[in-house]
Amino acid sequence: MAYRVILVPVMGDAADPAALALTQAIAGRLRAHVVGLHVRSPISIAVTGGMFEGAYMTPDLLNALEEAGRTSAAEARGVFRSWQEDAGIEMAAAPGTPARLTAEWSDVEAPVSAEIGRQGRTADLIVLARSARSYTEGTDEALQGALFQSGRPVLLVPGPAPADPFSTVVIAWNDSREAAHAVAAAWSLIGRAKRIVLFAGGDETLRRSAGRLAVHLAWRGYAPATVVGEASTDAGSNLLALAARENAGLIVMGAYSHSRLRHFVLGGVTSDVLRQATIPVLMAH
Repeated sequence: MAYRVILVPVMGDAADPAALALTQAIAGRLRAHVVGLHVRSPISIAVTGGMFEGAYMTPDLLNALEEAGRTSAAEARGVFRSWQEDAGIEMAAAPGTPARLTAEWSDVEAPVSAEIGRQGRTADLIVLARSARSYTEGTDEALQGALFQSGRPVLLVPGPAPADPFSTVVIAWNDSREAAHAVAAAWSLIGRAKRIVLFAGGDETLRRSAGRLAVHLAWRGYAPATVVGEASTDAGSNLLALAARENAGLIVMGAYSHSRLRHFVLGGVTSDVLRQATIPVLMAH
């Protein structure tokens, strides 16, 4: 999959600059268009949602909340513009000829999850900084919108990426629809790898399936893929440990192949990786 339009929500997280830097590494080679987006919830949603339950909403408090929203939007815009100017990227609102690396900025007052999902549907990839907030289910609206409402792959960036993030790629393969979707969504990144490692857990059936994927990668002319299977009940930790041992710069995996409720109650590989990954993770649901 070639990424020509990349959406980057800039939500005031510490990893926002890292997400933009990695976006540049992807977009520059593809001459893609980068859409920076900041979304802030309307004050009415915060009030009716109980965020300020028990507080008396005086005009002064409402004004203060609105001012805080405007400030956060201005700060996000500043982060994006600094990145764009430092990288020498031209701002553009429409495609040019010939194709070139361009960017545009938008800030919107709307329900965060729904708006990121809506705008993500008209992008090829969403690059999202991992929030410094808690990563339990349902607490990060930007991630919820990107993963579950956009229908697009999400590249989660926890912090500065390795110098050559696509040199070694680890693919978490569980023979699911979501994993297949993630691999297809990552073709342009997997194709840049010098080494590919397929993590198939400890199940012999999965290892055979991963072997078929390795053959498929070979047919595409990609780097030879190694299949690794490790029997364990803690697949998430094993996956992350493997990525560390292999000095991988990217993990590709399907997200939430079981129900979200099951993950909320029992945890799962997706949740473990969301919380603990130290390198970028491309996920697709």
